[in-house]
Formats: sequence, C-alpha cells, structure tokens
Amino acid sequence: MKHNHIPETKIVDWMLGTLPEQEKEAVSSHLRQCAFCQNALKAWEAIGMEATSRSVEPPSAMKERIWANMEAQKQAKRMQHRLRWAAGLGGAALVAFLFFVRSSFSDDGSVVPHEPSSNHYRYVVVEAPPERIVHHPETKRFPIEPSAHFEQLNGTIWLNDDTKEMVMEIEGLKPFAARDYQLWIVYTDNEMKGELLTIRHGASRILITGEDVKRFKQIKASLEPKGGSATPTGPETFIVDLEHE
Repeated sequence: MKHNHIPETKIVDWMLGTLPEQEKEAVSSHLRQCAFCQNALKAWEAIGMEATSRSVEPPSAMKERIWANMEAQKQAKRMQHRLRWAAGLGGAALVAFLFFVRSSFSDDGSVVPHEPSSNHYRYVVVEAPPERIVHHPETKRFPIEPSAHFEQLNGTIWLNDDTKEMVMEIEGLKPFAARDYQLWIVYTDNEMKGELLTIRHGASRILITGEDVKRFKQIKASLEPKGGSATPTGPETFIVDLEHE
C-alpha cells in the first residue's frame, strides 16, 4: 500500500526555509499529523543537536570526507562514522551541510554503466523484457512495490526456474547527482550480492541467467554512493520476495 509521505528532499528544504510560503504551510500541516515524516524530521534535526558546543571542519573538507574515495569494503562503517561526525555541525556549517546533502538529491546527473561482478550467473542489460520469458507458461510474475518516498517506481520481475532466467523491468528511476541505484540479490542461505543498475531514460531492464537463479530469495534495491557499496547503506527503494516451487 502506498503512503503520501513527504520526500526527505522537501523536509530538508523545509528546514532550510527555502520552500515557497504556501508549500511550507502544507509541509508544516503534514508534519503535525504524520508520525513517519516526524521521525524523518527528527533524524535531520538530530544532526544539529549539541552543535553550538563543538568545533567543525570547513564544509568543503566535510564534503571530501563524506563522498571522496570510499573503499567498497568499508562502506558501512565509514557511513556510520560520518553520520556521527555530522552531528557535531552547528550554525552556518550545519546549513552548509544540509545544502550539500540536499544537492545530492538533484534531478540532474546520470548513472554510469558498470561491468557485472564475477558471480555464478550472467547479468546483462536488455532493451526490453524477452517475450519468450514473459509469456512462458512456467514464468512467475512479481509486481515491484516501491518503498515510501519512492512511490514513482513501478515495474515487474519475471522468474522462470525451468529456464533458470529472471527478468526485471523498473521505471520511474529519477537520477541522483551523487548516488547510484544498486540492486541486491538475496539467496536462500541469506548470501547477498550487489549489482549497479544501468539507467536509460529513467528505466532499467535486466536479464539474469544461470543456476543461481533458482536460489534467489529476494530482490531489492537501494540508493548508494557513486560506484556502489559492499553492503546496503542507503535508503531502500523497493523489495520483492520471490517464490519458488
């Protein structure tokens, strides 16, 4: 079920006071009655707590520390460290930080294609879902249900255990300047492998083939720093539980 929550981008704009007066009132009214968005607001407000009693680095240094040269094997730990560090920001530095984070949600920018990782399956980008799989009598169809704040997403996963093939088509992928969409494949033994999604005109269409397809338990995606992460660290965009006979 979809919910009309306020995007975190707009919550940050509301905190910065950059929204038009009418829109600002609408956000304020929504925040007074929506616990989900209140929690999102509190998370951002927590960044500024105790700010006046701490010293901070210049915003440019912070930007460098947050986004530059993140090693894949240390993504999760580094992200936690930087969020704790951001809690020390105060005054103008906090505002600069919020403006920087807000800019990472820009509609501009493109997603850089990548080479598939070395796995026991073949992962390829396709122009359209293959008809032979979509209309195969043994193919199962799973609709993609987006997470809150990503309600513009829609798509389908087709899974065929007999042919050992999985197709995914998803649309409504808004590009982000400093983030990539990363697909996470969860196995029946809870092993997880990640693949960056190649975005074309706001959509991604992929075909996965191989013996591993029969062991896929769940498909999900998240927004990660450019180049991807070793484990999920960003907001979840959708999740699909797969059923095998």
